[in-house]
Amino acid sequence: MDPRFKPRPKLWPATLPVRVQAFCIDAALLVMLGAPLLWVSQHRLVSRLDDFSPVSLFVNWLLPALYFIGFWTWQGASFGMLFSGIRVVDFYTGEKPTLKQTALRWIGAVVSLLPLGLGLWWAAADARGQSWHDRLAGTQVVWRRARVEGEPEEMGYLQRHWLGEQSLVQSFWINNLLLSTPMAMLITGLMSWIGAKGEHLQAGAIAVMLGWPLMLALHTWCVVGAWRSAGRYLDRNGSALWGYGARLLMGLGMLQIAASLLVGFLPQLGEYWQMARGIDPIGRTEFHVAEDGSTVRLEGPIGMGDATRLDAILKAQPQLQRFELQSPGGRVYEAERMAEMIAGRSGASTTVVEHCESACTILFLAAPKRQLMPDARLGFHRASTGTYNPVFEELANKELEKTYRNLNLPEHFITRTLKTPSRSMWYPTMDELISHALIPEPPKTLDIFLPMGTDSPVRAYVEALNANPAWYALEGRTTGSIEQAAQRMQAARQAGLPDDAVQTAGYMVVAEQMATMIHELRPVQRHKLVQQVEAELKAAKAQSPEACQGLLAGQLILRRLLPLELQVGSSSWLQEAVNAPKERRASNQPTAVELEVVRRSLGGLAPGMLAHWWGPQPGAAAAPRCDQVLQLLRQSGALRTPQRELAERLMFQVPG
Repeated sequence: MDPRFKPRPKLWPATLPVRVQAFCIDAALLVMLGAPLLWVSQHRLVSRLDDFSPVSLFVNWLLPALYFIGFWTWQGASFGMLFSGIRVVDFYTGEKPTLKQTALRWIGAVVSLLPLGLGLWWAAADARGQSWHDRLAGTQVVWRRARVEGEPEEMGYLQRHWLGEQSLVQSFWINNLLLSTPMAMLITGLMSWIGAKGEHLQAGAIAVMLGWPLMLALHTWCVVGAWRSAGRYLDRNGSALWGYGARLLMGLGMLQIAASLLVGFLPQLGEYWQMARGIDPIGRTEFHVAEDGSTVRLEGPIGMGDATRLDAILKAQPQLQRFELQSPGGRVYEAERMAEMIAGRSGASTTVVEHCESACTILFLAAPKRQLMPDARLGFHRASTGTYNPVFEELANKELEKTYRNLNLPEHFITRTLKTPSRSMWYPTMDELISHALIPEPPKTLDIFLPMGTDSPVRAYVEALNANPAWYALEGRTTGSIEQAAQRMQAARQAGLPDDAVQTAGYMVVAEQMATMIHELRPVQRHKLVQQVEAELKAAKAQSPEACQGLLAGQLILRRLLPLELQVGSSSWLQEAVNAPKERRASNQPTAVELEVVRRSLGGLAPGMLAHWWGPQPGAAAAPRCDQVLQLLRQSGALRTPQRELAERLMFQVPG
């Protein structure tokens, strides 16, 4: 007699809603199983059906096939079915299906789902409750209850695991590792993703807040059941290695979950709540667009939605090219989007105004033209996920390494960055930045890189002057110096003057402040200036007596004809002088006693002989001959210190 026609036990077909529930549970579990693989290989958590890479093909097709066929053959039910209290049986015998039947059922299930799940919905109308794939494989989905009517119901799958009734292999490897571990990895991965990248913060935060309670409940169920199963296994004289080894691994897993909960999730619960409501707890960038629309300053942390806000600004300001940065960093995802916008801007330049750290460096590197203000700093460090999972920490930093490499950051900088802890900051020196071509070498003299064309705005001159350390220092001493110099240089350029005259027009701002500056200098700084003057006069005299006399008469354009090392020395002295402590005096005019002391020491020509050194001074007598000045400078160096310091001060003052 054909065994298919033997009487079978009384079974009740499962209803469609509970089958859909089981399918959703299985789908969620497969997402959790595939997410770690996708994160490691492609840095995303969900695969796409149109992606035919090996990992995506495995996650989308091979993994589900192994999962369903394996569970249907081994248990007669997938985990979702076990959880929902249903199972798959051979339609004719009521026994577990064979491997051939489960393979056919899987192929049929794929076909059933293709036309909007029509093959699955067919079970609601079928007299025997069979879907298309059940018809193909000769199977039926029934309630997991007594096989013979009148027998007491079997203990449910969840209850049997909780009480430790299942085997150690099933409790530990299937229920504990296969279920709890992927979900823990998924939640930790989400936290790492939010901490390191900040992509889709709101959705991720909601998922984390919902996922943590579910994960804790699932993990507790898994560990308690597996722990009890290990105890029963040991009571039955099972291997101590396997029994206690399983408990040790479960204990370590609980410690890792507890550490992530107590150190990673709970302290940041308020922040996740804010992100779930669409508020970034770190704040957001403030954008300040210049009046002419050519420059935007980014101040503050880079937060949720800042890339969208910058995009709106760029669309409204098509002429915007200069990006000034002042930020402690923030969301890497937002920074990467903003960097793409900057890189796509023709003629874009980035300038660090004060400090640019962490994710802000991504913005800085996006432009081909980069600049640091003299006091600005660029800071790098490792990425942090906010979890204590070394795997996700390493993955986050692999992603950071990839981002920096795409921005052509030198390998030396990448290596130093990845060695710098996330709670520290590495600030490369100006020389390191210059030597690796991350920024151009700043001007060493008072000259600047002049904007091209006569129609360049004042702002272009201001930017060039700000890039010069000496001018930047002067602005710190006297606010408005750079603006004045920019206006004069622009006027000179528009008047058609040559570049030498344009540069000299800026020098006049320095000349107007020099008399007061020299008067307020301490003796040591003034002595350095006298030594600089002597060296410059000697160099000018070597060129021609007229050049030396012209310098003494305050012809500033002649300064640009001096040897480069002397121009550099003059610029360096100016930077030191404007930052040096001031020496306050009651009057700018020398007293009669001071004048008499200097005249007796050096003669009547010494007082005021360098008054025109930085431009003509009204009321001052004409400068002596170059030879006479050089001789007096040599003589002053031989005086005793008090007399020399007094003489050097009076040399630059106009006698009353």
